[in-house]
Amino acid sequence: MIFVTSKTSDGNMDFRFGEYKKVLENRKKFFNKLGVKNIVEVKQIHDNNVVLIENIVDPDTAADGMVTNHNIYLMLRIADCIPIGLYDPTHQALGLVHAGSKGLEKSIIKNVLNQMKKNFKTNPKDLIVNFGPSIGPCHYKMDLWTEAEKQLSEYGVLEKNIDNPKICTYESKDYFSHRRSQDFKTEGGRFVTILGF
Repeated sequence: MIFVTSKTSDGNMDFRFGEYKKVLENRKKFFNKLGVKNIVEVKQIHDNNVVLIENIVDPDTAADGMVTNHNIYLMLRIADCIPIGLYDPTHQALGLVHAGSKGLEKSIIKNVLNQMKKNFKTNPKDLIVNFGPSIGPCHYKMDLWTEAEKQLSEYGVLEKNIDNPKICTYESKDYFSHRRSQDFKTEGGRFVTILGF
């Protein structure tokens, strides 16, 4: 299983920022470096919709959570929200969550866990959870890390199975940060987090 995040040195990965050809080139280089294909992305809207991924879907599908047990790579575009990867080793299933303040308030984590239970019989106690880089409480009004960890624990994920490296996107120049680019009037961009077998 891989749970990998691109860096600013890999370039912007979002077609909304910068030239289309350049983003395409950045993505190709990064995907080739990882050796991944069959990559699925959705239109992230800071809500609580979760989709079951059984094959490649339309990237305009509105969702902030994806679950699968297929040989498909799930991908999110990130610049401050938390990318959360969930792995069920018992049923060989995966979930990927785009968790910002709005999504957390609207129970995106609960919805992903419910979809994994419904589709794969996942027991939250079996889940191994990884957080990717995201904005820390040092630079944001809400402590996204603590809130996400709290919700995961409330829904049955074991604390010892949650790995949060607490890498702040605002602090680290290795990652794009929406808030940092606004504060310093610098060019925006997005990195990607990829989860798959």
